[in-house]
Amino acid sequence: MKKLRILVTTIGGLTSPDGLLALRHNGEREVFLVGCDAFSGACGRHFVDRFFISPDSAQSEESYIEALLKATQEYGIDIIVPCGNEDNLALAKHKSRFSVPIMVGEYADLIQAYDKGAVYEILLQKMPKHAPKYRLASDYETFLEAIYTLGYPDKLLVVKPRFGRGGRGVYVLSEHLRTDIFSNKPDGAVTLSFFEAALKGDNELIIMEHLRAPFISAYSLCSKGRNLFTMRHIREWGNASQTYRGSVDYDKELEELCSGVISAFRLDFTNNMELAYNESGDLVLFDLNPRLGASSGIDTHLGLNFPYLALKLALGEEIALDRAYLMQQKARFYRYFTQWWENGV
Repeated sequence: MKKLRILVTTIGGLTSPDGLLALRHNGEREVFLVGCDAFSGACGRHFVDRFFISPDSAQSEESYIEALLKATQEYGIDIIVPCGNEDNLALAKHKSRFSVPIMVGEYADLIQAYDKGAVYEILLQKMPKHAPKYRLASDYETFLEAIYTLGYPDKLLVVKPRFGRGGRGVYVLSEHLRTDIFSNKPDGAVTLSFFEAALKGDNELIIMEHLRAPFISAYSLCSKGRNLFTMRHIREWGNASQTYRGSVDYDKELEELCSGVISAFRLDFTNNMELAYNESGDLVLFDLNPRLGASSGIDTHLGLNFPYLALKLALGEEIALDRAYLMQQKARFYRYFTQWWENGV
């Protein structure tokens, strides 16, 4: 089998090595990995065969696409795997300009899936049990109305950008800030006055009920809106973007929930959903990432290589899933930092 040449974008995330290692150690074929990132010190550059600095897709979409078109030709790329949200949208929008497959869904579906307001509204209509209580606000007056409707100041609330990515720009609104801030890690809580200035800009915010642990990451393989398999990660220690210690297993109820979301947004290849529990004890979806989640690469240890299987789907190849075996798998993982050095300053 000829060596598969893969271009992977945005390889500077803390968990990027997980996805790259899963692609390399796929147990089926040799690969030649080309990685790119807007940051020269991207950690993933040490896990690929070639690395180049790309334009930032969020700042210059056209320059970014031109750079990837050039790299695709220069390195003889067979398939492109986007690992950044803005990359995902840019490549979906311009995929007709490429002569190779791109592991990305349809642009219209992705635009909707990245809109938290649209996601929550569709959940409310189709799966109300799993929808968060929320309001939208684009000015301070509407913001005040929203927070009091949702129970402030008696209840904690979460405030975040409607079109935010991952855990960026997420704050907890609380009337009662902790006074032990110098002996504990910060919890992201801010007071009401913080948002008055924020809403003077061109921002649209989502105000949402505060959810409770355990926080769950769901990773799924899917094809044209049909869920093929979902694995559950339960966070024991970590933050809004990464889990440093957690357990992995299969949960039928979670898979059914994910199947409904995947169908509603016609998701393709793979995705990541973030969930937690409301005060009634219902599991609620609060974040949808319709792209490869690098952290899913660690499930290779359990016999499920999400990045590689999703890539095979994008190539139009058949995949084999031993559901009976995977449904029995359960393990705990621990992640810690390492480092590398560069000469000079």
